[in-house]
Amino acid sequence: MSGTQRGGGSLRGTVECWEPMSEAARNPAVEARVLVVEDDRHICELLTDALAAEGIEPRCVSSDREGYEALKSGERFGCMVVDINLGSGTTGFDVARFGRQIDPQLAIIYVSGEITEASFEAFGVPGSLFLQKPFLPSDLLERVRMLMGDNDD
Repeated sequence: MSGTQRGGGSLRGTVECWEPMSEAARNPAVEARVLVVEDDRHICELLTDALAAEGIEPRCVSSDREGYEALKSGERFGCMVVDINLGSGTTGFDVARFGRQIDPQLAIIYVSGEITEASFEAFGVPGSLFLQKPFLPSDLLERVRMLMGDNDD
């Protein structure tokens, strides 16, 4: 097996990588649970309805504070959809970083109508995705499935 390492070097030979098993992998029910952190009640309802219609269990909270509480509650999520601009308080970038401290394997999808792709690239957590508002529920579902490992569609 060969490939390129970060920094431009090469990697030769056989390499086995063992990553810590995520909560979602240890508990399959977690895979179908998504935390939505969105301060607009109407958008939250739309997203939770779309997720629930696909058999995904959503939990929506409407502020950064509620997002932190949900993450600290012991409830585990396979994915978090987080608005970047949450009104007063911290940003969705902060909530996502906190979520990754709780579960380093937590899938993150940022949504925003005001933040650019460049801001997402500068402040988003590694391995996360960005979806510019407005978007179709099907666009979100596609990304949730991609990050949660269900690409059969």
